[in-house]
Amino acid sequence: MFQDLCHCTLKQGSGTSISREEDRMNEIAGDLTQSQHDTLIKFRDILSEQCLLRKRDDDYTLLRFLRARGFDIPKAKAMFEAMLEWRAEIGADTIRETFDFPERKAVRELYPHFHHKTDKLGRPVYIERLGQLNLDELLKITTMDRMLLYHVKEWEVLIDSKFPACSKEADTCVSQSLTILDLKGVTMKHMSKQVRHFIQKITKLDQDYYPEYLGKMFIVNAPTAFKATWAMIKPWLDKRTQKKIELHGGHFSSKLLELVDSENLPEFLGGSCNCLGGCENSDAGPWNEARYCSDALYDEPCKAAV
Repeated sequence: MFQDLCHCTLKQGSGTSISREEDRMNEIAGDLTQSQHDTLIKFRDILSEQCLLRKRDDDYTLLRFLRARGFDIPKAKAMFEAMLEWRAEIGADTIRETFDFPERKAVRELYPHFHHKTDKLGRPVYIERLGQLNLDELLKITTMDRMLLYHVKEWEVLIDSKFPACSKEADTCVSQSLTILDLKGVTMKHMSKQVRHFIQKITKLDQDYYPEYLGKMFIVNAPTAFKATWAMIKPWLDKRTQKKIELHGGHFSSKLLELVDSENLPEFLGGSCNCLGGCENSDAGPWNEARYCSDALYDEPCKAAV
C-alpha cells in the first residue's frame, strides 16, 4: 500500500518510535512550521477520535487536505468528510474491480491522454493532446458520465499502483504528477460549451476529492485565442493550483527539459523518446516493470518480462 511505502503515518507506542516516525514524516512532508506540524497532529487526532481515518490515510494524505484549506482544521475536516461521503456514494474504493470500461482503447484514440515515464523528481508524467480530441466521435462510443467514472478509476490506478512503483524506483515518496497539456491543433471547436462543462466537472472532482496531487502543469502550444478560454477556466482553480500552472506558446521545450530528461520526453514535446507504436500507446513507466508491478492495472498482466 502507498502509506506503507512512504512510512508517513505516526505510530502510537513508545516515544522512540513516535520520534523516529516524526523525523521521517518531516523529511517527506517538506518544510513544515512548528504550527503546521502541531496542526497536523491535532487534525489526525480529531479524525482518529471520530473514527474517520482509514488504513490508507497516512500523514501525507492528511497534509493534502490541510494544505488545500490553508491549515484550517474545521475546513479541512469538512473537506475530508465530504471526500469520504463521495467515495462511498460513487463506490471509489472498489471502482477498479466494479467499473468496466471496454471503450477505453477507442476513447484514448479519439482523446489521447496517457502517463509516460517520469520526470527528474521521479514523478509520473501525464500528457493530454487536447488538439486531437474528436468529441463528436467520442460521444458515439461513450457518455460524459462514463468518462467521469473512468476518470475516477484512473485516479485510483495512479494512487494505488503508479505512485508506489515510482516511489520504489526513486527510493523516496512520490505522490505528485507532472502534467503536460498539449494544445497543438486546438480550435474554438475543441472548447465548446459541452467540453468546458466537462472540464469544470473534472476540475471540481480533482480539487475536492484528490487535492494536492498536482506537482506542476505545463500548458503548451497554446494558441492566442486560448487566452480568452483560459480566463474562463482559471477561476475554477484554487489559488494554490493556479500557481503550479505555466502557460506557453510554441517555445517551451527548454522549460520541459529542465524537469524531464530528454529520453523520457516524447519527440513531439521536444524530447528524444519515440516509443515503438507511439509514446501515447506505450504506457511506459516503472509501473510496468516487473520488479515494481504489484498488480495488474487493468486486469492485464504486467508488460515487463519476469
